[in-house]
Amino acid sequence: MNSTTGAPDKLITPDASINTGGTEDMVSILKDMNNQCSEIQLSMISTSDGLTMSAVGTVLDPDQVGAMCTELITVCNKAARELEQGELEQMILRCSDGCMFLMPAGEHAVLAVMSVPDVNLGLLLLEAQRAASLIKKVL
Repeated sequence: MNSTTGAPDKLITPDASINTGGTEDMVSILKDMNNQCSEIQLSMISTSDGLTMSAVGTVLDPDQVGAMCTELITVCNKAARELEQGELEQMILRCSDGCMFLMPAGEHAVLAVMSVPDVNLGLLLLEAQRAASLIKKVL
């Protein structure tokens, strides 16, 4: 509990949003994805250099999370190419307290989704692919 505001100290705040100028369409895409898969706690779009463009749900430092997601995509994409497996399409990090799903959304953006640990991965995958396709068109 935060002693100054009385608010709980949470890494993820699912009902909040971040919106940089001109990204209303992307926020709408993220909100729709989150509504379709209620197990999503945070969805965000970051640039290929790690800056957060839009997010539904917030984290303490969205640019740090965006940078980490972009770095993960970059490292895994390099590994896939080095191992002659082609281009990275998606990655899932399943952890004890949650699940993180990352996928490129066009050439210059990354879609990151954080969810509860027992998320319906099929639904998450379907909704994330749809959202990434729409984001690619908007960009």
